[in-house]
Amino acid sequence: MSIRRRTIRIVPAVLAALLCATEASAQAAPGAPFSIRRGDRIVFVGNTFAERMQLFPHFESLLTTLQPGDSLTFRNMGWSADEVALQPRPLNFGDMHSHLNEQRADVIFAAFGMNESYAGEAGLPSFRVALDTLLQAMQRRRYNGETPPRIVLLSPIAHERVERVPLDPAAHNRQIAAYTEAMRQVAASRGAHFVDLYTPTLPLMENRSLGDLTINGIHLNDRGTEIVSRIMARALGWSAPDPLAPARRTAADAQLTAAIRDKNQLFFYRWRAVNGEYIYGRRKEPFGVVNFPPEMQKLEDMIAAREKEIWRLARAVAGRPRTARAGAGR
Repeated sequence: MSIRRRTIRIVPAVLAALLCATEASAQAAPGAPFSIRRGDRIVFVGNTFAERMQLFPHFESLLTTLQPGDSLTFRNMGWSADEVALQPRPLNFGDMHSHLNEQRADVIFAAFGMNESYAGEAGLPSFRVALDTLLQAMQRRRYNGETPPRIVLLSPIAHERVERVPLDPAAHNRQIAAYTEAMRQVAASRGAHFVDLYTPTLPLMENRSLGDLTINGIHLNDRGTEIVSRIMARALGWSAPDPLAPARRTAADAQLTAAIRDKNQLFFYRWRAVNGEYIYGRRKEPFGVVNFPPEMQKLEDMIAAREKEIWRLARAVAGRPRTARAGAGR
């Protein structure tokens, strides 16, 4: 009997118990809690999982309200379909390291492994080498000008069976499990933090009483992102709500979410401008080099203004009774 048949009738209370039982497997290594420091510049990189976090910013909202007075900044540089060893970019756009330098990254959340997992067992050796090479390259750098980045490596989520997609995800989930284990081993060898999202999301993806948590089996929807964001936070040792607890929809929460989305969209325009050919590409001369630098600065100013509003709203949300801040070691 398949896992799906065994779990399809699990009620939410039992599912919550399953989450508790598997939560230990999602714990960050080499230790928890993972500390976020005052003024940290936090950057998300990686595949579609990372990119869609700007649309459904539950993780950013949660961390901002856990540490509302710490002036944290977030930049999402996720790019759909990115792999560790394959990140095509427009001409003269710059590689990941150049943009991490520009953003002065203190903390990097890196999401990889989903796209690579489709290569199966044959792709594992090259994936291990590429991931190890990337972690070494990041750890050798001082993006903030002073210290190496603190890196959190995020595994893929489990593949959900979605009724409208005629695909049995069982075989792919076995591949994701193998790539998750490879990521765990590489992270441990390099002293990076690792969060296993596959193991705790597998029972959620197998349980249809929750409804669809993805749009197509592998890309999270709004509710799925909220659940997984809470799993991530707990895996890092932070005080986060129960992943399956009902979503809060107060006016203050809605305002904070809207402000974060607005800021993320402005940064997207700044970082991935649709007219990039005129900004850094083959048509930047003669007018782009004159016109666009002031426009980019204007976007930067707008982003900074939104961040001040986000911090104000986060303090208002955090004014309600809630638990302790995310990390220790202030």
